[in-house]
Amino acid sequence: MKYRTLLVSCGVLLAGAAGAEPARPVIDRSRLPAAWRGVPLERLSSGALLRLDRGGDFVASPASDPNRPGPSIPNATAEVALDRRVGPNVRLGDDPAALPANMRAQAEPHIIRSPTNPDFLVATFQEGRFTNGGALDCGYAVSSNGGLSWSRALIPGLTRTVGGPYFRATDPVAAIDLNGIVFLNVIASVDTNFGVGAVILSRSTNGGQSFEAPVVVYQPPNSNTFTDKNWMTINTFPGTSSTGRIIITFTLFSSDTVSPIVRTYSDNGGVTWSPIAFVHDSSTNAQGSQPVFLPDGRLALIYWTFFVGGPNAGTEAATVVLSNDGGVTFGAPIVIAPAIEYNEPAIRTGSILPSAVTDGTSSNLYVVYQARAAGVPRIMFTKSTNGGATWSTPIPVSDNPANLGVFNPAIAASSNGQNLSVAFYDHRVNPDSNTMVDMFLAQSFDGGVTWQPNLRISSVSTDATLAPLTGSGYMLGDYLAVAPATNANVPAVPVWVDTRTGNPDPFITRVGLSPQVDFASWQAARFSLAEINSPQLGGQAGDADGDGEDNLSEFRSVTDPKDPASVVRSGRPINLSTRLSAQTGDNVLIGGFVITGTVPKRVIVRAMGPSLTAFGVTGALADPTLEMHDQTGNVIASNDNWRDSQEAEIQASGFPPGDNRESALVLNLPPGPYTAIVRGSGGASGVALVEVYDLATGAAAQLVNISTRGRVETSDNVMIGGFVVGAGLGANGAGSVNVVVRALGPSLAQFNVPGPLQDPTLELRDSSGALIVSNDNWRDTQQAAVQASGFAPTDDRECAIVATLPRGSYTAIVRGKNSSSGVALVEVYRVP
Repeated sequence: MKYRTLLVSCGVLLAGAAGAEPARPVIDRSRLPAAWRGVPLERLSSGALLRLDRGGDFVASPASDPNRPGPSIPNATAEVALDRRVGPNVRLGDDPAALPANMRAQAEPHIIRSPTNPDFLVATFQEGRFTNGGALDCGYAVSSNGGLSWSRALIPGLTRTVGGPYFRATDPVAAIDLNGIVFLNVIASVDTNFGVGAVILSRSTNGGQSFEAPVVVYQPPNSNTFTDKNWMTINTFPGTSSTGRIIITFTLFSSDTVSPIVRTYSDNGGVTWSPIAFVHDSSTNAQGSQPVFLPDGRLALIYWTFFVGGPNAGTEAATVVLSNDGGVTFGAPIVIAPAIEYNEPAIRTGSILPSAVTDGTSSNLYVVYQARAAGVPRIMFTKSTNGGATWSTPIPVSDNPANLGVFNPAIAASSNGQNLSVAFYDHRVNPDSNTMVDMFLAQSFDGGVTWQPNLRISSVSTDATLAPLTGSGYMLGDYLAVAPATNANVPAVPVWVDTRTGNPDPFITRVGLSPQVDFASWQAARFSLAEINSPQLGGQAGDADGDGEDNLSEFRSVTDPKDPASVVRSGRPINLSTRLSAQTGDNVLIGGFVITGTVPKRVIVRAMGPSLTAFGVTGALADPTLEMHDQTGNVIASNDNWRDSQEAEIQASGFPPGDNRESALVLNLPPGPYTAIVRGSGGASGVALVEVYDLATGAAAQLVNISTRGRVETSDNVMIGGFVVGAGLGANGAGSVNVVVRALGPSLAQFNVPGPLQDPTLELRDSSGALIVSNDNWRDTQQAAVQASGFAPTDDRECAIVATLPRGSYTAIVRGKNSSSGVALVEVYRVP
């Protein structure tokens, strides 16, 4: 048997990441319970280690530790942007009020997904860890929306913290059966010294809203034996002889240091339990059992073996025993893979706790564990395709740098066995620290044959020195877990312990499974299955936050689809026009527009007259002319009849005028303001239309403003401004734009405009002519929004409308109040 010296297990730790902690005092074992006196400490779970502490030499408060290094990396706790397949990191609710303010550390999280409702998740974890051993209670958190939000509480009736009989609790795991019943399994202290640890089960029949009184699964008769590192599984495969059976396994330490694995089972929903039975020879030394039901009802039990005698003496291996009758009897142990433990230099880890799953449709089994491969710390993976009889050669799935540690792996498999997810802690983000870690995920999309580059899934690094300090290092826990993805719309959900809040807390994230970022993986990381299945909320055309940009647009814009304040308006004004009576002198038709950006914008500007007659416009201008002026007032181009020049370019644009007497110019314009002036040839008057079309909608430059000045008359000769919101980034070109539409009159006088309209009114209509909104005096409605836009008129009689408009055509109509006339200015501004 391989024993490390007590000095090693209490402080002189194996080298792994850079540096090492100073050795801690040698412990007097004579005061320990009999079952513990000869046990190598590194073989115990972190919960068991905590139970051993009686005077602070196994566990110390971080604040009392003189060697506590603290964060060694500047800005190591800054939040970073993650791959878009990774959703936000979510804390599993607030610490329960029953926990004292100085005892709010959590550890050893586990998570399970309902086999019948993919949006229903249950997590459990230790709550309120004592700095001198054990935890006040174990807690649980429930999510009914796939992990987007959680409710959290302490397990009722368990420890004295919540009115139960037990003193402390540890090592929680969860399970859910086919009827939706939730089970929580822990080990609880029967006495104040934790000399006797009972295996306890709590059950909820209403989705975790309440729990029945805890049931004793097994309790040792005295302190000569001790239970450790329990695990639980349920046969959720219909049609087998053991469907619904609950299996609980644990290690049974005895006073002669032997540590075999035992099992007990229940066929009546956890009400009563079978006597415990050894799953292998009772002289076996083992730890870290993981029972897994196969789809045909057989049970595979994976664990870690310490070989005492024979040809493998002194070595260790991941091992499996198989049961053809669902866990009643077991065959001979099968070595999965010999292994060399990897232990962190400063953090307590589950170096002897393999993680195992099946895929639910075959006899495949998948196992991961931490070990040294060619001397390098790695997360190792192996697979059996025949129910555990034979196993593939282990391969590393972590691509961590060779000198940096990885630990506490957990694996999940999709129902088809192709998508595998392995979560683990990793030092690579902070390579100069033994105690700063992050969560990473390894993914395979071919059943474990090949593995993708690891993804960082924690947005903030964890400082392990904020966790309790044991003789084997700072303790985040021996294990974590991953709820499996069930299809492309249901993500993998890893759970871990994270210290970004100042003490250890349970966190999750949601990871969409895909070899590369795509809409489906992005959506799965952010939406529950129920939301995805809702046409209004999910899918490419859904708009979950109601901000006018659909989910596909949010994906392409890299914005948050659940936050209306996080939005990029992807629609673009591609056509801006105004129809007005073009007269003579100062009352010609004057159109202005602004181009923003850093590159020139290609546009076509048109002056239309004769062709308006076909649309029922009376008094159309028979022969318009067009001049383009830059911001200095200089003429940069002009045209009378569009075929006179640029005929080929105008036709290629797709916007040739319908009458040869009309005018058009194709221009490449640098960013800046421009003015188009429309007159009648020979001094004629009539109704005309000035237009500008964006011919390069994908370019960095944008049309953000159009304004038209002219005389507003009555009846059909009012001012009519039109604009088109073009294709955005959403599904089928969906997108929106924020605009401010203004109608100015009185304030034009300060610019020496003669005869300004004294009291304009403004209407905004859609393509069908339906009224969207109207305004007379801008302060009457939307005053705050108009002021916030930066485009508030200077005269209270003038008009302004703020609107978010989807793709489509819109018309702004300016009239004089009480049928008055005068010169007015209509403007459309694009705003953020």
